[in-house]
Amino acid sequence: MSDKTGIAWTNATWNPITGCTKVSQGCKNCYAEREWARLSANPKATAYYGRAFTDIRCHPDRLTEGPIRWRKPRMIFVNSMSDLFHEKVPFEFIDEVFEVINCSPMHTFQILTKRPERMLEYFQRSEIAWAVEEGPLDNVWLGVSVEDQATADERIPLLLQTPAAVRWVSAEPLLGPIDLEEVPVGMFGPLRPYGGSVPDTPRLDWVVCGGESGGPKARPTHPDWAEDLKSQCEEADVPYFFKQWGEWLPVNQMTETELDKLHRSNRIAKDGEDQGAMDEAFGTHCTVPVTVVGTDGVCLAVTDPMAFQAGRGGMTTFRVGVHKAGCKLNGKEWQEWPAGWNREEV
Repeated sequence: MSDKTGIAWTNATWNPITGCTKVSQGCKNCYAEREWARLSANPKATAYYGRAFTDIRCHPDRLTEGPIRWRKPRMIFVNSMSDLFHEKVPFEFIDEVFEVINCSPMHTFQILTKRPERMLEYFQRSEIAWAVEEGPLDNVWLGVSVEDQATADERIPLLLQTPAAVRWVSAEPLLGPIDLEEVPVGMFGPLRPYGGSVPDTPRLDWVVCGGESGGPKARPTHPDWAEDLKSQCEEADVPYFFKQWGEWLPVNQMTETELDKLHRSNRIAKDGEDQGAMDEAFGTHCTVPVTVVGTDGVCLAVTDPMAFQAGRGGMTTFRVGVHKAGCKLNGKEWQEWPAGWNREEV
């Protein structure tokens, strides 16, 4: 739990539940699991020390900490170290979490899950009829994490069946192309359900997109996937937030100067020699790992004869690290918010 965070689309995190299990490829290099290795080895981190990441625990003591005590309004990401709707979290404890949320109207609570079927089951219970009869809580944003078309097709329709003031999607890590109009929720998909002919038809209110962080095992995001999602959102007038490239930066997102800095000469020019001529004669080498990702997500070495095959959409990407890769898409930061909201203005 922290009233500060490096996550670009929120102000704070709150973890009344910790621990999780993996359900799809988006979980493969889970950032929470990476953090867990450090926390579980620290005797001072009493909630984590000596535990396995797959040990799911509820923390009733945290219900009276954090949001309920924070007076300054914040956007709060609920369970950055778990999934609120994990199968091992009792509905009764989720009730207690929502009671805190209900008692904290000054805050906005952002919830993401990869288990929308259980989220829907939770909100369909008669015990929480308030969520349907009186309308969903205004300060709760419900969202699903997706990484490709298959997970979008599976999770977004269930999200749209769930009562929420704001419904959103986090396409991070983005591991493949996603056409939201192909998601099976009716004509034109979740961005423009039924072409807008039915005003009350649920739709997505926000789309967040990002590449994968996590060091040497992180997988690259093809720029076409991020650009296509942005275009879909623009056409449907849905806010789009590009969070980060992750560990890998595509060559078409780099300046010549940035690209040059990643290479070193194979032979340094001596007095009287021209370095350009030396580089032309002896070549240069890249100082960071490099791969070529296709629009199908398959990565090949730059020396592979199939890497740039016609129709593959091969894009050279460099593992420069999250901070150097940054969050600019085609030279611009895309940090749009649902209507009436902005992290900096909370």
